[in-house]
Amino acid sequence: MKTQQPLTDMARWSHTFAAEVLEAGDLAIDLTAGRGKDCLHLARCVDSNNHGTVLAFDIQHEAIQSTTSLLAEQQIKVATISRPQQVTGPGVFLIQTSHEQLSLFSPRQAKVIMANLGYLPGGDHAITTRADSTLKTIKEALTELLPGGRLILVVYTGHEGAQEESQAITTHLADLHPRHWHIITMRPFLCHNAPYLLVVEKRQQPATVRERLLQR
Repeated sequence: MKTQQPLTDMARWSHTFAAEVLEAGDLAIDLTAGRGKDCLHLARCVDSNNHGTVLAFDIQHEAIQSTTSLLAEQQIKVATISRPQQVTGPGVFLIQTSHEQLSLFSPRQAKVIMANLGYLPGGDHAITTRADSTLKTIKEALTELLPGGRLILVVYTGHEGAQEESQAITTHLADLHPRHWHIITMRPFLCHNAPYLLVVEKRQQPATVRERLLQR
């Protein structure tokens, strides 16, 4: 009998939206490695052992260790790096630093950038993503996306500072032009404090200042 997954499992929906656009050879980025489940999914989607590349960031050593162990169990090649020059060829590259370093480490524009915002499951609840650093990273992530690529965020709302982080994100996304972006949100209807999903798809590359002047 087929096991039915909970309809309100936002992490599962995030994987669905990532798999829709990822192909072997793509670059995918996990902004919050956590326990490694997102990273594993991205690695499989881009065939990181042979063709694609995954970057995964996390400030906690525990998260890097957990992700490394999970990937190794699944026969996914993985390396922990500390310098952008170490991103060479296909593979999964784990980086123990803030996701604010996204642009420094990314070798090219990514097809998918995803994150689970909040704290490490089973870890220290006092260590969480924060509104200021998350907003900075999201702005960079939108630039780093390929046209047709997606920024996929699972936003948790129950911990300290979560509401401020959620508000900062939604305020910024509300200012994006619909000519360049498609944005959807998914929320459990009856559970107001449950995690929700945001998917931001780049429709086309926003014009540079020079291009806008030439169009006049």
